[in-house]
Amino acid sequence: MNARRTAAWICHILLFALLFWTPTALRAGSNNNPASSFPLSEGTYWVYRGLVRWTHDLNKVSETPVEWRMEVRKRVNRGDLSVAVVNGFLRDLDWSNGNPTRQDSLIIQSGEGNLYMVGSEKMPIILNGTQDSRDAPEGMPKDDDLFLELPLKKGKKFGCDAEAMQRPDSRYCWVVDTLHQTSLREVKGISHGIRTAYTIRYVTGPDDIGFSYVSGVGLTTYEYHHHGTVADTELKLVEFHPGENP
Repeated sequence: MNARRTAAWICHILLFALLFWTPTALRAGSNNNPASSFPLSEGTYWVYRGLVRWTHDLNKVSETPVEWRMEVRKRVNRGDLSVAVVNGFLRDLDWSNGNPTRQDSLIIQSGEGNLYMVGSEKMPIILNGTQDSRDAPEGMPKDDDLFLELPLKKGKKFGCDAEAMQRPDSRYCWVVDTLHQTSLREVKGISHGIRTAYTIRYVTGPDDIGFSYVSGVGLTTYEYHHHGTVADTELKLVEFHPGENP
C-alpha cells in the first residue's frame, strides 16, 4: 500500500469515527442522564444575592439586601437514590426579615431524575432508613414534595394531582414556563459557555414561587411573592462551587 492510499484509508477511518461519535457526544451533553444534572456532592455550595421584603408593624413594609449560602452538608447513596442534607435552602428566606434561622432540608434524587424537597421534620425518619437499607428510604416523599422532574421541556407539568394537572390555568402544579440560553458569565466559579435555563413556576391563589434551573449548576434564580401582605424573596446566583466527590 503506497503512502497516498494509506493516507486516504486513514482519512476514511477518521471520517467514519467522527460521524459515529458526534451524535453520541451531542446526546451526552443534552441531559441524557438527568440523575446527574443536579449537583449534590458533599461540600457543594451556592451563593446568592438579592433582596427580601417583609411587612411589620401592621402595614409597614421594609426591604433589605441579602447574601445567602446554600450548602450540601451530607449525601447518602442507596441504590439509585441520592439523599442530600442541604443547609439553607432558599425557601428559608420566605416570610423573613432577611436574617432567618438556617434550616436543614433534604433533597432526594431518584435515578429517573425526580427531585423531592423534604423539611426538617421528616429528616430523622428518612436518614435513619437510608443508613439501614439499600431499599427506598422509609417515608419516601410523595408527588406534592416534588419540585423538579427531569428531563424538562416547555409546558411540562409535575408535582400535582390529576385534578390540578387538568386545570387550564396551570395553577397548583409546577410548570416549565419558559426556556432561554444563558452564559452565566456573571457567576463566579464556573466555566462560561452557553447553557439552557428553564424557568419553573408554581402559582396558587395566595402566592407564587419561581426559579431558574440550569443543568449541572442547579438553581440560578429564586423568587417568592405573596399576593396579599407583602412577603417577597428575590435571589440570583453569584457563585457556584461543586464538591470534590461526584
